[in-house]
Amino acid sequence: MKKLFRTNLVPVGPSPSMYDLRSLARNEPENFVAKIQAGVDAGKLRLDQIRNWPALYQGLGDVQVPVSLEIGGARRSIMASAFPILTGTLAIAAINDAYNEVPSIGGNLVTEFEDPKKVTTIAAVHALDKQVDEIKPGDDYPEISAAEEKVEIRHKENGRRLSIHADSIAENEIADIVSRINALGLIAGEWVEEQTLSRVTDHYGSKSSAAEPYVYRPNGVGTALYSATANMPGTRAPSGTRVNSNALQDETDLAAARTVLRAMKNARGRRINIPWSEVLIVVPDALLEKLMKILRSELVPGVFNEYSMWGPGGMFNIPVERVQSSPKLDDLSSSAWYMGAFRQQFTRKWKLRFEYVTLGTDTQAYLNSRIAFQARIAWDVEIGATDYVFTIQSLSGTTAPADEA
Repeated sequence: MKKLFRTNLVPVGPSPSMYDLRSLARNEPENFVAKIQAGVDAGKLRLDQIRNWPALYQGLGDVQVPVSLEIGGARRSIMASAFPILTGTLAIAAINDAYNEVPSIGGNLVTEFEDPKKVTTIAAVHALDKQVDEIKPGDDYPEISAAEEKVEIRHKENGRRLSIHADSIAENEIADIVSRINALGLIAGEWVEEQTLSRVTDHYGSKSSAAEPYVYRPNGVGTALYSATANMPGTRAPSGTRVNSNALQDETDLAAARTVLRAMKNARGRRINIPWSEVLIVVPDALLEKLMKILRSELVPGVFNEYSMWGPGGMFNIPVERVQSSPKLDDLSSSAWYMGAFRQQFTRKWKLRFEYVTLGTDTQAYLNSRIAFQARIAWDVEIGATDYVFTIQSLSGTTAPADEA
């Protein structure tokens, strides 16, 4: 017999005890929600532990428990069936787990913040020095001015929902119920990752026939972020932000990208100093092996006894944790690659963090068509570039990724 482990909720084994869950809801209705949540938070009560959905539905469907909601700015307590409370709490935990299991690099390339506005304006204030290197006795200290550059970050709403019919519960379709609930988190994770990678590469805004969505919007105007033209997209990028004909073959290609990166300037026309410890190299999966060979090669291939500045121990070596790669980048381009301090340049704005809503039998849907359980996830996120001097795009030729094929 398998040993039970206990939470502050109910005894839990391979499957939660329906008797104890019903007893808790009937005898301690005011504590039901809190104890269910505590069991979930402790990791000891999970959706896939439910092996008998008909028993759960029959045991909790007719038991009412109080639920606290915020309505019109005030907290109100309403009565609801214990079944959707339990399954909803378990579903939200499962959706979160599924979302977190999606492999992603997007979060490593952006700085995140929350803002409820549809259009967020961020001002980058650059100090303009007077170029005075000494103050004579009795002279006033010169006052610096500020040139304010504003960029816009917009929003993009998305979401998914599911409905589970009472027949699915009555027939105990465990695999179908669990897989569809998990799918909400997986789908959300995939969309957010793909959106993030599409933006930091400015896939559409930097193609030859530039188009929405742009990642860089100075003063609200969509502008190509990556350009091989000098002083584009602004005069602080004297060599541009793109290196053409710079396929990732050896250490000289990395050096070429670094040369453009270290030419970037501040508002006073002086070079900026990007800490090398913050620089990432971002490559599609097709280039990952090539990059790792370069970074792990102590000597310059084909040159006798010359140590590589990019190899182990070299001044410009990038440790593996600062190499970011994803097969999803291959869908955008299998040859374009990037170097820079991404988090200094890209911001991921959440207008709406993941919002979950679950409903049970106390709904119109159950009256109309016996929909016993519903779940919905929604989110609103967009990525924007707040500057253009911190990342470099390298192409194997002269064709922008979105113009390939």
